[in-house]
This record gives sequence, structure tokens and C-alpha cells, in this order.
Amino acid sequence: MISRDITYYINYFLDNICPPILRDCKWFMYPIIYGAYKQETKHLMAFKEKLPFLNEEEIASYYQRIEHVPITRRPTDLNKASLKYIIKHIIMGGGGGILDAACGRGYLLNKVIEAYPKAKCIGVDIVPSKQQFEVVKADLLSLPFEDHAFDTVLCTHALEHIREHKKALNELIRVTKQRLIIVVPRQREYVYTVDLHVHFFPYMYSFQQFIGIKDAIYLELKGDFLCCIDFK
Repeated sequence: MISRDITYYINYFLDNICPPILRDCKWFMYPIIYGAYKQETKHLMAFKEKLPFLNEEEIASYYQRIEHVPITRRPTDLNKASLKYIIKHIIMGGGGGILDAACGRGYLLNKVIEAYPKAKCIGVDIVPSKQQFEVVKADLLSLPFEDHAFDTVLCTHALEHIREHKKALNELIRVTKQRLIIVVPRQREYVYTVDLHVHFFPYMYSFQQFIGIKDAIYLELKGDFLCCIDFK
């Protein structure tokens, strides 16, 4: 399982140095994707072609098929720079605690707990895993919490997977009391990519347009785009 800080260089080469005529070539990309997904490669490479006509259950079946693949089982997709920023900019004290929306295997919130042992932390995921913190089964389109329920809300490497991203973003804003931090990967869109993303952010302005909030902090952190939104 290769860390995100290493795959950053592989992705940079594929997105920025490799000629587009090769990048969109099935026969060039097949061995690269096969190295990550083995027998699921053919199925994965057809994802974007079929995406416009897939329903949510059919999209979920793609994720289920690659759950066992090592690259999808690494502890986190965050790089060290984004993790460091998040840990440093957690806000507490408003009585609401911290929510990690789409918490995955719990890597991020476990790091938050290490830094803030007294923090009240809750995770949300469509496939909950057993953690030292509470994990609620839910998706980002319908969070089962009251308005302004959390001092800090985190959502990392999740919105790029969600077609109704505006609805998900509005839900994240709704449950945030003080600070919302969002992280997505910087990535160009090609026919064949080593993921199941439905949104792509090659430039900062494409990420800013995706979020659509003017009074926010936008940063690029070694292959990640990060947005920090404060609410008064």
C-alpha cells in the first residue's frame, strides 16, 4: 500500500508530463491500472463511459468490487501537508465537537484524538468501521445531525466521488458551527484514471468554482486542494 505522498509523483507524471494522446490511450493505461487493480481493471476502465447512465446502486457496486484491492485499503488518501494543516486548525470549545464526514478507516480522526485527547469526535461513513470514536452510518447527502451541531467538520477525499456535490456541500455547511475543512485531490480529467472520481480539479479556480464560497481560505498542498471555511 503506497502512501499518498509517493503516489503524488506518479500522478503528477501521468497528469502533467505524459502526453494526452497516451494518457487517453486504453492500451497505454491498461498495464498501469492493472498494477493497482489486477482482475478488476477491465471493469474499472469502463466506469467513466458508463457513468452518465448509472444509478446510485450501480455506482456503489463499483466500489464494492474494489474493496479488497490493496491500493483502496491504505489507511488514508491524505498527504502529510494536508494532515498537518487540519490538525493545526481544529476549532473546539463551542460544545459541538468534531465530525469527520466520510471517515473511512478512521485515520484522520484517530490523529485528531492524538492531538486533542479531550475532543468529542464522531465519524460518518456509508460503511462504518469499529473505532475508538462513535461512527454513524450515513451518506453525505443526508447527515443525521441538527443544524450547527459541530464546532469543526472535516471532509477529505470524498466530494470528488459524489455526483450531487452541491447537496453534500450544503449538508456539511448545515451541520457546521465554526469551521469546515474540505480536501480534494488536484487531478486532471482523462478517460482512464486510477480511481472512481466523478469530479476533477486541475486548477485552483476549478476547485473554487466547485466550492463556490468567496470568503474562504483556499490552498494547494502538494497535490491536494484544501478549503477552510469559517462561520461567525
